[in-house]
Amino acid sequence: MGNQKHAEVADARTIARSVDEPQAFAALFERHFSVVCRFLSLRAGEHSAADLAAETFVIAFRRRADYDLTRADARPWLLGIAANLAHEQRRNERRRQDALFRLERERTMNSQDDAPAAMGAGPSSENLRAALAELPPEECDLLLLFGCVGMSYSEIGEALSLPVGTVRSRIYRLRHKLRGRLSLPAEEVGA
Repeated sequence: MGNQKHAEVADARTIARSVDEPQAFAALFERHFSVVCRFLSLRAGEHSAADLAAETFVIAFRRRADYDLTRADARPWLLGIAANLAHEQRRNERRRQDALFRLERERTMNSQDDAPAAMGAGPSSENLRAALAELPPEECDLLLLFGCVGMSYSEIGEALSLPVGTVRSRIYRLRHKLRGRLSLPAEEVGA
């Protein structure tokens, strides 16, 4: 905990110093790039995580003069920027995905006999990824920040501009909702 406290103090100082010494911002990048990239990998996919993480830091660098220096830990700020970029990417790709889904449905209609086997063939991580993909971006962010990045309810609230109680109740509901979606195919097979 002492190291995290030191890092939090260092974040606020680093950002303040970087306003006059832009090269100082590199320390913030080095300290938090991996967690931002990991979050984006889970949220937006490995193929675009590094690019979105880099863009997160470009935006943070441009906005560093506006950073609230009373917030010692920059992770919630950075992950909030990252979540917004992931939302934007998802909106931009939605139209393309919709067209691909329509094409896939047409193909599936031509080979309906193979569809049930293909849906159940993937490993559980594929089922999880599919269930997460069905969630609205805001819900997916909550679960990933909590379960994969390991942020506390208050840190998630700060990152996503939500009250802690709202974060806590939404995560509770989402965990049960996701658990139900993931167990549904197994119940159907056993019936």
